Amino acid sequence: MNPIYIENLLQQLPAPKRDRIGRFTRQEDAYRSLMADILSRWLVCSHLHIKNRSLQIEQAAYGKPMVQGVSELHFNHSHSGQWIVSAISDAPIGIDVERISDIDLRIAERFFSNQENSDLNALSPQARTDYFFELWTLKESYIKAEGSGLSLPLSSFTVRKQGEQIQLDTENSFKHCFFRQYSPDPLHKMAVCAQSTDFPIQAEIIDFNELYERFMSVS
Repeated sequence: MNPIYIENLLQQLPAPKRDRIGRFTRQEDAYRSLMADILSRWLVCSHLHIKNRSLQIEQAAYGKPMVQGVSELHFNHSHSGQWIVSAISDAPIGIDVERISDIDLRIAERFFSNQENSDLNALSPQARTDYFFELWTLKESYIKAEGSGLSLPLSSFTVRKQGEQIQLDTENSFKHCFFRQYSPDPLHKMAVCAQSTDFPIQAEIIDFNELYERFMSVS
């Protein structure tokens, strides 16, 4: 990444956000946090036809970002590995991306529902890791769309995949939502949860230089 571009982008963020990014001990974590904010800001500015200098982002009670004074606009971002993703909608929306890695699948016993654990354990050992990350991203996207953050336990609702169909079983008030999965590359899983079915067929991919140019045009 061009260090001049990085500094220019940092200067477009509010001072508290710049300070938070500066506290990361690993440079790659700082870059991911910066670019996630820039990506979301560009999407919001483009959607509202405003300049970044006019944009005021605040956090709801459970940390969900929102535009000050624009309650009907919803956006969310996530980052993992080499990917930074963001989604925007006129209705509640959540997005999550995760890099597939070797993990102890017993973690599912703590965070997944009984039905989800049963579905996971019914798979061959080779298929379980992939399915674990599919469920994890689906469930994280749901929690982000619902808006209560980690105060809503992951085990309090069930997500099941039946072929291409994704089913939600929950007693929570946030029930009428839809899911869409995307595959950034073979090493990552990505999911979006929204109250609208207006999902793009494919996610738009923008490289760093292109995002820089697009963002600076609305700064």
